[in-house]
Amino acid sequence: MTSETRPREDRVREDRAVPDRTGEDAGARPSDAGTAPADGPEPARTGGRLSIPLVPALLVLLALLLGATAFLWSTRPGDSPVRTASYVDALQAARSGVVDLTSFDHLTLDDDIEQIRRVATGDLREEAVAELDASRQQIAEAEAVVNTEVVGGGVTRATGSEATVWLVIESTQQSNASPQAQVVRYRIEVALEKPEDRWLLSGITGTGTENE
Repeated sequence: MTSETRPREDRVREDRAVPDRTGEDAGARPSDAGTAPADGPEPARTGGRLSIPLVPALLVLLALLLGATAFLWSTRPGDSPVRTASYVDALQAARSGVVDLTSFDHLTLDDDIEQIRRVATGDLREEAVAELDASRQQIAEAEAVVNTEVVGGGVTRATGSEATVWLVIESTQQSNASPQAQVVRYRIEVALEKPEDRWLLSGITGTGTENE
């Protein structure tokens, strides 16, 4: 899994698993007939769990990469007078780099970690590598596979050495806990730096999921 166009024939596409909020809704609203709920102990909630519990490494990675609460759209700088080629290069680097950073397979974990080292820099690279490496056993036991696909994006700003890109990514997460894959779309903002002759990922901020 080393590029945005990695083979996806083995990818399991099934219905997305979403939490069952039936119990929550029923307890929060009166019935359609307008009658108030009867006094007595609150009924037990019946909400179901997601079909595939995330393995620790994935949970930490998603928290690291996508869990920030700041919405950068409101604070992004204005347009930069940079040639179009810089925008194209930055966008392509963000698209391919995010795929490499957020995808892994229990069978190719060493290669996946090496890819992170190639596409990221600074604290982002160190933390992502450390978390994935520390979770080898859990990933192997769960036979975990996470594939990421970029389904949309654009450049927010760019200079000769820094850029900001927004992306919509689709993450497909599988493990031996269930035959059903969990598919979620995220909106993220990616910071890039160009220390020498190519763009590297330096930070990722999550701005929500597509179903919010």
